[in-house]
Amino acid sequence: MNTEPDDLRAVFAVRHTVFVAGQGVPPEIERDGFDAEAIHMLAETDGTTVGTGRLVVRGDVGVVGRMAVLSSARGAGIGTAILAALEQHAVAAGLAGTELHAQLPARRFYERAGYVAIGSAYLEAGLEHITMRKPLPVIRPVADLDSPALIELIEACWAPYPGCVLDVDAEEPWLRAPATAYAGLQGAMWVATLDGEVVACVGLKPHGKQAELKSLYVAPAARRRGLGGQLIRLVEDAARRLGHRRMELWSDTRFTDAHRLYERLGYRRLPDIRELHDQSQSIEYHYLKGLDGSILQTGESRSPAGAPT
Repeated sequence: MNTEPDDLRAVFAVRHTVFVAGQGVPPEIERDGFDAEAIHMLAETDGTTVGTGRLVVRGDVGVVGRMAVLSSARGAGIGTAILAALEQHAVAAGLAGTELHAQLPARRFYERAGYVAIGSAYLEAGLEHITMRKPLPVIRPVADLDSPALIELIEACWAPYPGCVLDVDAEEPWLRAPATAYAGLQGAMWVATLDGEVVACVGLKPHGKQAELKSLYVAPAARRRGLGGQLIRLVEDAARRLGHRRMELWSDTRFTDAHRLYERLGYRRLPDIRELHDQSQSIEYHYLKGLDGSILQTGESRSPAGAPT
């Protein structure tokens, strides 16, 4: 995300090449007053700007526009990465969705990214376009009323793993009143909703100078959108504000996709493991990340009975 003068010149140069020189869009239309307030994303290859896009906030919707990738750089996933970055910014800003005016040849590209066409095609800058929209997750603090939705979410995330059993009252009673449980720990929990439905959650539990990342779950239908990483960064930022120096987490040995995510985000797997002796016969790996850029080892920390795990 760049708004420095040199970066904007590079953005405008890519847009001029793609839209004005390549598609015959009048230059007085290609540049507009929204550029001054927009969030601009810029993609580089070997120090050369090859792609761009922008996001303009309108109420609770982010309008994506000016998506452009030089012809020499197409086919490498650059457009997909720019779009994902704009959407992640929209999620961080608490926007409920994104909207864009897609050129008809690009319609399939946006459909693959989850956009749905609204209405009929129309001419814009002499080219056929169609309006497309996509709902985005809204992240908010958990409420006790979220209990049934959280239980359903975790059950759905555990279902693919043989032997994983969710016995709420016997082993996870905190799920009956999650906001109250985390408040009692002086921690916090967040949920992400999509069209009003809870699709993800994450928790923060303090341990003195160290914080623990808890209960990161993303519904299968909401994955591959960067939501897990967004929630992890949210917890890390909250921990830093509270003065914690490092973040730890424990993850079931069966959750291999989650392990790859943690490791991509800088978490180091430590040699110790723990057995929970629960109905699921859980064995967990231990991960640690220094919030100041360092990675430090720590002893095992266990949650008290009945606390969020």
